[in-house]
Amino acid sequence: MIRTRPARSGPTGRALVGLLAAGLCLTGCGSSLGVHPGSAAVIGDENISMSKIDSTTTKFCTFYVAQSHSQAAQQQSGPLPMGYLRTYAATSLVQRALGEQLAAAYDVQPASGYQQQLSQFQGVLASTPADQRDAAIALAGADAYLQNVQVAIGQKLTGNTGSGNADLKAALARGRVATQDWLDDHDIFIDPVLGVSVDGDGTFTSERGQTSYPLSALAAAGAKIDGQQVPDDSYTSALPAAQVCG
Repeated sequence: MIRTRPARSGPTGRALVGLLAAGLCLTGCGSSLGVHPGSAAVIGDENISMSKIDSTTTKFCTFYVAQSHSQAAQQQSGPLPMGYLRTYAATSLVQRALGEQLAAAYDVQPASGYQQQLSQFQGVLASTPADQRDAAIALAGADAYLQNVQVAIGQKLTGNTGSGNADLKAALARGRVATQDWLDDHDIFIDPVLGVSVDGDGTFTSERGQTSYPLSALAAAGAKIDGQQVPDDSYTSALPAAQVCG
């Protein structure tokens, strides 16, 4: 059973500094509702703490700043709200945890597409400090990890291990059905403050729930970034320095 509010359609995400593939926006931060004390998310029998999400966000922010400065001549990567990165971190950590649970349940390893993308990440990040590298790979590779686990499940269940586009799409579709079957029998809870929703087949989107509302003018402006791939610069620039990465 999935204990999040119904998913809504959202942006598909895009690369930021070559690795940040996120289209989910968080318009504000707050404390946990305490439905699962100490846990920001629960996926089957795995818990993800808010402190893990926050520490991963901080490490990724350090990586993002370093990369955006080093690539300033090629890319105009401006500051981002920490809340935006926090939602990205939460989404990615839950995606990876769901993928790991599915891989264990169906006794599979991710399809080869994940290793190919992982090798690309590792090459780009070879000189990055280990903690930042681990955070970047954990987040940027999460969606690929989950999808390639679903492909592997589909291949196992159908017996079709072809590598053509049609074969892989069919395997992914079957893997998503298997994901839905697994989710029917297992709980997923994501603290609403994180602004993340997961659909029945494991599709993640931004979700602005009914647990909080923007009160200040700045919070109201932040609410308007829903559906955009990157928060508006005017909103980001109005945030206190402690709430900005960059």
